[in-house]
Amino acid sequence: MSMKPNVLVPSFAALRPRYVPLWLLWAALAVSICAMAYSSFIVPVIPDFARLSTIGLDFIALGIAVSVMPKNFVIGFLASLLPFIISWRVAAIHGSFPGMASSTIVFLIYLALYIDCMMHDWMQYRLSGWNGHLQWQVATIRIYFGFDMVGHFAEKLFAGTESFHHMSQVFIGFGLSSGGFCVIVAGLCELAIAIGVGMGFLTRLAGIGAALYYIIANQYGRHFEDGFTWNNLPVGGWEYPMLMIVFFASFVIAGAGKFSIDGWLIAHGWMPQFLRPFCVSTRPDYVTAEK
Repeated sequence: MSMKPNVLVPSFAALRPRYVPLWLLWAALAVSICAMAYSSFIVPVIPDFARLSTIGLDFIALGIAVSVMPKNFVIGFLASLLPFIISWRVAAIHGSFPGMASSTIVFLIYLALYIDCMMHDWMQYRLSGWNGHLQWQVATIRIYFGFDMVGHFAEKLFAGTESFHHMSQVFIGFGLSSGGFCVIVAGLCELAIAIGVGMGFLTRLAGIGAALYYIIANQYGRHFEDGFTWNNLPVGGWEYPMLMIVFFASFVIAGAGKFSIDGWLIAHGWMPQFLRPFCVSTRPDYVTAEK
């Protein structure tokens, strides 16, 4: 007989906002799409394929927010937030004021939805909530640090040809002869960190990969040669890189928690058994004993 966990789906269903309406996010994302189109074609400050990055990624964020978020808030929130932030970052790289202004409003709505969801959890389950105060604290920090990678890979992969060629020259300056290829590899690694840590997918594996990536990247960046303090000249010491390395590596201990793709997939019995060790270290408390 096959062994399949019984899951506590009603508890996961409680992880959703209560007072902030989802249509507010949908409307704001639609306005952001118009702002990106304005900055791409009417007053064209966003160049070449960066236009596709801003408009297209906002469309993806809106599509996920409309189709997924009402049914599964955790998945919809995380999956729509990442493409939106990439679009926001590309608009900022190219100095699009309409894009940055509209994206700031959208982000505040995302933040309000997240806080509303957290408060709803506490009110529904009293005291510490089903997700737990510590779980919410870790989720908040994890999402920030994971999506912090957007500021690194957006200029490599999504910001247009000029930005890509600039980054290629930077990598050549690090002593890497194939600068363009290395830019793509580095950008994809950073995107994987944003998905793995920020969204919480195969989080323990992502934590290991992210820590190794930062060790390698900062060796080429020569931060380890410049002492400890981050503002040491000429390139900055290893204080900040080590902070990131320790933070990412810490997720090898237990994984991402409930507010994550891992948590949702495991709770619904949709994470293959052989992949679970890459997500969590022990059976989560939101999955009952297998029968």
